[in-house]
Amino acid sequence: MNFKIKVISFAVAVLIGISGCGIIQKETTEGKIIDGKEVIAVVNGEKILKSDFDRQVKQVKSALEANGQDFSTDEGKKNLKEMKEKVLESMIKDVLALQQAKKQNVTLKPNQLEEAESQLEAYHGGKDALDNYLKQQGLDRKTFEKVLKDQLIINNLKEKLTSDVKVTDEDVKKYYESNKDMFKLPSPEIRASHILVATEEEAQEILAQIKAGKDFAELAKKYSIDPGTKDKGGDLGYFGKGTMDPEFEKVVFSLKQGEVSQPVKTKFGYHIIRVTGERTSLSFDDVKDYIKKNLESSRKDEEFNKYLDEWQKQSKIEKYL
Repeated sequence: MNFKIKVISFAVAVLIGISGCGIIQKETTEGKIIDGKEVIAVVNGEKILKSDFDRQVKQVKSALEANGQDFSTDEGKKNLKEMKEKVLESMIKDVLALQQAKKQNVTLKPNQLEEAESQLEAYHGGKDALDNYLKQQGLDRKTFEKVLKDQLIINNLKEKLTSDVKVTDEDVKKYYESNKDMFKLPSPEIRASHILVATEEEAQEILAQIKAGKDFAELAKKYSIDPGTKDKGGDLGYFGKGTMDPEFEKVVFSLKQGEVSQPVKTKFGYHIIRVTGERTSLSFDDVKDYIKKNLESSRKDEEFNKYLDEWQKQSKIEKYL
């Protein structure tokens, strides 16, 4: 789970939700002192602290501002109020989910917190880098671990309650056929294989074998010095212009499908290149796993939101916003 991405994704959702809102609402005082603590809401007797609310508002506000949202105008102030309401609603739903998780004995899996924390450290570039990011977000390690733990438990509860949600191959195919424009590429891409060697003499010898009918992939496995493609028969996959060495790219985009180049010199050595495909959009096989994962995630979210709505109806909730 990526805490940073979660915040940004929520921020973008809020931005979409508040755009075009024309309702002007009267300013109200935020928060209420209960038992000596400043509280923004109470959910079934459980307090949501205003300090936690303010921190989340700050995170979402920063993400929205980075996407061009201006909160200094009259329209921006309306949007800020709407955003705060959405943040509070999200926090209330988290509390409801955690209360249900406790009732249903849903907890962390073994080592789940440690593994998630380790993944986040790797994503940010190490422990110190993550600490610096947390500091920017107004979080210390203890608070961060509490937030992360809560989100993992909520995810575990969602998985438990939505385990029956399935996406069939037919669903995936139907989505692809109905949304083909989504998978068009901004510019054509080429698929190619290459054999990389150190000298032009070696390249010419291998080229002679290819012309004599030897299998390109087998020759790549035998002779290529590129460790990233050698075992794959030299396959580089699909790529567009601007991603390869200029000399390599100049030749590869001049070849037709199935053609093999003369030796091409780059800073890496000498290449023999064969074009194996070209495309202007992603095929069904390219995206079927992506579609299935996203459809399943979307449907699980919809199902879990039904539970949240029901829990909300059954709960006593006080808001001070």
